[in-house]
Amino acid sequence: MNIAKIMEILPDTVKMDIIDFSDVKMKTGKTGTRILLDRILTDNEKSLMNNKHIIGLDCIATHRYAPDIKKSYFYIV
Repeated sequence: MNIAKIMEILPDTVKMDIIDFSDVKMKTGKTGTRILLDRILTDNEKSLMNNKHIIGLDCIATHRYAPDIKKSYFYIV
């Protein structure tokens, strides 16, 4: 997906904390983009991003050697 289109969908508070974009292939065969943030998404941001193109808003990644470091990630299809 085009990065410019992704930036139009996301709220401003989320745009500032993006660490990484990764192209992924979903189990369904569709291609998408995984977006990794530097922090956990708030409930308010999750409600703003309630869109049919955004999935996995509750996904949380933890660091292997420091499980107290948590980061949110989600997919845009």
